[in-house]
Amino acid sequence: MKVRRQITGVLCGLLDTYSSRYSDYDGYWLLGLLVHEADLFSLDLLHENSVSVASPVVAKAQRLAQSKFQELLRHSHIPIECVSEAKLIIQKSGDSKVGPVNGHMSRGHQMILTGEAVSDLGKKYRAQKVVFVAPHDPSLELRSTRREEPS
Repeated sequence: MKVRRQITGVLCGLLDTYSSRYSDYDGYWLLGLLVHEADLFSLDLLHENSVSVASPVVAKAQRLAQSKFQELLRHSHIPIECVSEAKLIIQKSGDSKVGPVNGHMSRGHQMILTGEAVSDLGKKYRAQKVVFVAPHDPSLELRSTRREEPS
């Protein structure tokens, strides 16, 4: 099936969508909240409850990654059965640096987002994106009006 070649595109779309300001928790940018949680996450994109004893922020990160990945597969007309494994790895760089946040300079980290998938035929696909993330600061961030109640 030629659709499997589009899996890399799905992973790139996931990273772009996941790192956007539209990925939020209680109206605030999800990655800005996630940077406090740990230095490394591996989120399973196919199976529910792959994160044990997760904080509400990490649980939301897991659900969002899964739903976006599966939505992008559907839009690309790739049957989920064509993907045997898929994960999103989020890694915080060790050294903090200063970068722009809403017109202000803030201390933060480079976050490396890596999407990995294996097709049902065993072929591996990978995409990566690096994003500057400052920890959540309500004095600099505006809360989105489209926010949902945290779950």
